Amino acid sequence: MVKLYASEPAVNSIEVRRLDPRAKLPSHYDDASIGFDVFAFLLTESGRATSRACHLKNVTEVPTGLRVRAPPGHFIQISSRLSLARKGIFVANAPAMLPPMVEVELTILLFNGSYETQYIAHEHRIAQLTIQPIVPTVVRDILPAERQEDVHSGPRQSYC
Repeated sequence: MVKLYASEPAVNSIEVRRLDPRAKLPSHYDDASIGFDVFAFLLTESGRATSRACHLKNVTEVPTGLRVRAPPGHFIQISSRLSLARKGIFVANAPAMLPPMVEVELTILLFNGSYETQYIAHEHRIAQLTIQPIVPTVVRDILPAERQEDVHSGPRQSYC
């Protein structure tokens, strides 16, 4: 057996705090899943499961009952689920990005682009979370003298 690492590679983790012990933790749908599925947390005041209408051409805020935090050097990306996208339901600001080391309450904004009202039920899979590394990047202003000619069309010309 060949040992590739001196020690086990570090595993990144999303820190999750349940706002209610009945909220479901994000989980993989199956072993081939890349993202963690996030579940709707929709309970009545008496604790009974309920649903929320997602009206056509409208945005609906769906709670998850969770607060999340990305590991240092990473951010959490929130994306739509294929099963909902097929019905015309998308994460409204997808891909949403949550900054590192900031604990935020996770609510999902769903947009219904279909032509009928859709319903989101308690514990319905509503979005996916993935962890992405932050690549240090700077913005550099290119001064006019530094700008290069367009490779495909040669020097820029203006016609009056």
